[in-house]
Amino acid sequence: MKKDPLHKLLKKSESTGLLCNQSAWHPLTGKYTFQSLAETGKLKKVFIPEHGLFGELQDQVKMDDTSAYQQLAEDIEWISLYNSADHSLTASDEQLKAIDTLVIDIQDAGSRYFTFTSTIWLLLKKITELKLTITILVVDKPNPAGRQVEGTKMIGSFASFIGLEGLPHRHGLTIGELCRYFKFKLGASWELIIIPARKKEAVFISPSPNIPAISTCTVYSGQCLWEGTNISEGRGTTLPFEIVGAPIMNWVFTDDWNNPKHPAYNKACFIRPVRFIPVFHKYKDKVCQGLHVLPRLKKEYHSLAHSLQLIKYVKEKTPGFEWREGKYEAFNDKKAIELLVGDQLLLDYLDNKTSWKEVQLKLDKEEREWIAEVTPFLIYKLSLQKLKIK
Repeated sequence: MKKDPLHKLLKKSESTGLLCNQSAWHPLTGKYTFQSLAETGKLKKVFIPEHGLFGELQDQVKMDDTSAYQQLAEDIEWISLYNSADHSLTASDEQLKAIDTLVIDIQDAGSRYFTFTSTIWLLLKKITELKLTITILVVDKPNPAGRQVEGTKMIGSFASFIGLEGLPHRHGLTIGELCRYFKFKLGASWELIIIPARKKEAVFISPSPNIPAISTCTVYSGQCLWEGTNISEGRGTTLPFEIVGAPIMNWVFTDDWNNPKHPAYNKACFIRPVRFIPVFHKYKDKVCQGLHVLPRLKKEYHSLAHSLQLIKYVKEKTPGFEWREGKYEAFNDKKAIELLVGDQLLLDYLDNKTSWKEVQLKLDKEEREWIAEVTPFLIYKLSLQKLKIK
């Protein structure tokens, strides 16, 4: 613990809270952050986001009972921020008032759909509203989706727990940089200390059961939109979001997907037609025909743009294609595709009500605006990157 920067920074703390999951493991110490902090005797509360402490729960599964974690450290209160009893999805006033320091050590997937971003925002927002003098200490990590920016900024009418207002589909920031931006947006006065990401500890640990690898993060910003359809996004397979399909897509093997003349062709990506059988989620135990998205020029691949084109094409080619019906997010009546896309022009494109040229212009404009807006909050030398949208 003495070599850990947290050791010095927490000397003045008497009651520390920690937001983390299994991604808060450090190879130089061989310990999880909750273990290291528990040894100091100062860690009082561990806040657990969606998916559980070890990513053991599937998406949108509430965790009401945290007693299984008690054996890890008996004197700590383990608090689920994703439970069925509390609609606020954040810590209570009393829980935050009981700590003087909040450590944030968690990995996200680099896209706004990933709820850890909203969890952090809600905690910081409540701390600000309560006017607490809590010190926020972020153990930063590299963004697994890189510095690339994609998409349009979420507008208020579509904003939700899976899409924070103001964030584009793929933001390009680290958690530390997001916290700097959030502090500015909140006009907050609490102290923010960021321990920069260290190359020696730059290991990717899956933040949730359906983000198994860095390659998933490369395509997640676009491929997550399939959740808003009746096509499987690959949950229940070993390649979630990298493969998509359904029993009704029985035509996929007839297309010449990698021909430059194909309507959904992308020179930075290969498309491989596949068959798969999900073991859970959509089409459980049923044979699906579909597509495997294989970026070959990752630094030139705009996942959101390509996925919009793929969804529109599959929608037009597939009898029985539908937008996902029913409630997607608790306490929100909007359709899944609306909450995920978060932009009326992009929704109009998917429904063939506007042109790709209009989409290109809007993506180009809003990506430039986002980069200009958040560049003052960057910590690292590598700037945000924008691709040419084709």
